[in-house]
Formats: sequence, C-alpha cells, structure tokens
Amino acid sequence: MSDDDFFVPKRSNKEIRAEALSAKKFYETEKRRPVNIIRCLQSGKILTRRGRRKLVYNVVDDELMSNRDGKTDFTADTVIISVTRSVHQKALWGDGRARMTLAHELGHGVMHCGATLFRSSGAAGSTELSRTSAWESAEHQAKVFASAFLIDDKVAATLSSPEEISTEFLVSLEAAEICYERLMEEAEHARSAERVRLSNEDFQTKMRDATGARPKHEFQYTGDFCTNCGNATLFPMGIKLLWHTCGNVSDPSEKV
Repeated sequence: MSDDDFFVPKRSNKEIRAEALSAKKFYETEKRRPVNIIRCLQSGKILTRRGRRKLVYNVVDDELMSNRDGKTDFTADTVIISVTRSVHQKALWGDGRARMTLAHELGHGVMHCGATLFRSSGAAGSTELSRTSAWESAEHQAKVFASAFLIDDKVAATLSSPEEISTEFLVSLEAAEICYERLMEEAEHARSAERVRLSNEDFQTKMRDATGARPKHEFQYTGDFCTNCGNATLFPMGIKLLWHTCGNVSDPSEKV
C-alpha cells in the first residue's frame, strides 16, 4: 500500500458523488461553472461528515512540500489544506490538473479525518489500495469527489466528447474521460430500461387485444424491492434483473 493512501470507511461512488453535490450546495456553487475552487478553499469553512468546521487554506513554497502537491491535516475543529505555490498559481490560470488537485484535497477534508493525507507531485492513475479495495481507499474517494465537485453531470451529458468536458469545466482530460465514459454507460442503461418497458407494454397490449382482457402471467419474483418504485416485482432476465412494475433494469455484476 502507498504511504499516500489509507483505508477509510467504505463509500460507493454514488455516495461520494452525493457528498460532492452537498459540498457544492454548501458553497453555493452548484449552478456555477467552472467552479471557483480557490474561492471555496479560501471561504474559511467546510462541511465535513462530523459537521461544520473551520477551514484553513495555505499556499507554501514548493520546496517546503518536498515531492507533494498538497496535503490535508486535521485537528478537533479545523481542517488545514496546504498546496504548493505552483499548483495554486496553475489553478488560478485554469489548469485542469491543478484544479483537480485542489478539489481532491477538499474531498479529503469533507470525507476523512485523522492522519495527514498527501497528494504526490505528478500523481495519476490508481494506488495499490485503490486497485484492490477502491471503496475503502482515501485516494480513490477523493478522486471521485474532485470530479463530481468540478463537473456538472447534467451539463456534461449534453457535451459530445471528453475534450469538451475538460474545456467546459477546466478539469484534467483524464477526469473528463472517466466522466464521459460513465455518463455514456448510464445513458445506455437508461435506453435499455426504456426498450424493456416499451416491449413489455407492447406485449401486454397485444395480449389484451387478443383476449379482450388483461393477460394473467405468472412471474417468478425474487422478493426484492425496487429502489425506483418500491414494488417487490423483480425477476431474472438473462444475466440482468428486471422490475416488472416500472421496467427498471439492474445488473448485479456492475459496480456502482
């Protein structure tokens, strides 16, 4: 395991994105783009999982941070985020990677506590811990938070490429590519669910036309409740699962 990564309480990507959205609302920046991350860090406040805390943002000379771009420290009532002067300056100029570094450290401050958390200079990709236990990796969680904090999914879904997302939100191309791929997958899942729903409606209509009454069809439901409509009408459909009531489709092999 990297010295720059630690085990933290497990959170799914969906939960992390929800926390990032809550942070954007706290800083009243959910409708602004690109997000002024430096203003957020200089606000003097942060809403953590332990409640509202004082936030201190330090810009220090590069040589004082050794090979680190940033670090986050914690006291009982304060979160202290320190970044190198070069990263701060690049973020002011709109550099995507530098802005992601600042949002990454903010993510640590919001979600984590305890030991000092660092971001190494040139850090990219994943750590050994994030590859084996992503949902328990401090670095993975902060990476997902940074992307969700800086990128608005609804707007990004209207853009046609990772390059457009990177330019629109001033984020790294790597973060834009990950976001674009996720949004494309979610859109395909939504289209698949709609096709299943329409197919089911067409089948029911044809059966009513043929018999003059609603057909009686016995489904072997699993007994699980749908998170979308709340009904216990789940049944297997190939390798996926379909809720008969609303047409919502789930893939058990897929990570959130």
